[in-house]
Amino acid sequence: MPYAIRNSLILTVLLIFVIVFTVSHNSRITKEKEQLELTYNSLLEQLKNLKLTNPDYNDIDRITKEYEVLRLNDLRNGKIIPNDNNPTLSYLYLLNISDKFAPEIDFQFAFVNRSAINNINFNTYQITGTANIFSLYKFIYNLERNIILYTIERISISEEIVEDELIEGKTVPNMVSFTISFKAYFNKDIPQTIENSNLRNLKPQYLVYNPFYRRIHEPRVDPEEETYINVDYISLIGMTPEKIFIRTTSEEIVTLAPGEKVAYGYLDKIDWNEQAAIFKINKTGVYTDQTLYLNKE
Repeated sequence: MPYAIRNSLILTVLLIFVIVFTVSHNSRITKEKEQLELTYNSLLEQLKNLKLTNPDYNDIDRITKEYEVLRLNDLRNGKIIPNDNNPTLSYLYLLNISDKFAPEIDFQFAFVNRSAINNINFNTYQITGTANIFSLYKFIYNLERNIILYTIERISISEEIVEDELIEGKTVPNMVSFTISFKAYFNKDIPQTIENSNLRNLKPQYLVYNPFYRRIHEPRVDPEEETYINVDYISLIGMTPEKIFIRTTSEEIVTLAPGEKVAYGYLDKIDWNEQAAIFKINKTGVYTDQTLYLNKE
C-alpha cells in the first residue's frame, strides 16, 4: 500500500474517532447540564418556599450575627458540669481562682456533705477567712461566674480590724472576715473532665467603695472656713426681701445677700413670709439647712 494512502486511512480513522468521542462527550455534558438545571430549579423552588414560610431567611446576615453573639455569650457565661468532684478537686479549683484573680485572699476550706438532686450530684463546702473586701469581691465573682458550675448558697461578711504588722498602732484598711457556703455539682454520666487551667479571664465591675467604711464623719475643722462668719454664733436682727442684717459675737453688724459665703456654707435664701434666713451648711460632707429666725426683741 502506497505510503500516502496509508497515512490518509490512519488520519481518517483518527478523525472519525475524535468526532465520535466529541459527540459522545457533548451528549453526556448536555445531560449533566440538564440534570444540574433541574436540581438547581428544584432547590430554588425549595428556597422560595422556605422564605415564604420563614420570613427570617431573607435576613440571613442578621441571623448570622445573632448566632455569633449567642455563641460568644455561651463561651463567656455557659457552665460546665464535670463528671467528678471531690474535696481535693474543689480546693485546687479555689486556689486557682485565688492565685489568678485574688492572690491576697486567705481562707480555710472544709467539706460539709454530699447529696444529689435527680441525677445531679453535688458536694457542699464551706470556706472562712479574712481578706481585703475588693479582693473578696473578685474571688466571689469568679467563683459564681467561671466555667465550672458552683453555686453560692450562703455568705456572711463583717468588718475585721487587722493590725498592721509593719507599722505599730496602725490597722490594715478595707479588711473583712467572711464565711461562704457553696455547692459543687457533678454528673458521672457526663464523659468529660475539666482542667483548672481553663478558667475564663473575667473582668468584673469593681466595687466603687467599701460598704463598711463610714461615709459620715464628725464635723471637720477647716482653718480657712473658720475665718468666715459662723452661723452658730450670730443673731438675725433685721431683714428685707433682698438682704439680712446679722449681729456677730463681737457686736458687729453685717449684711448678707443670698449666695454670700459663711463658714462651711452660704446664705441660700430669704423667707420673707416666715421672717427667716436659710443657710446651706456642710460640715460633714453633706449639705444641710440651717434656719435663723428674725429676733424681734
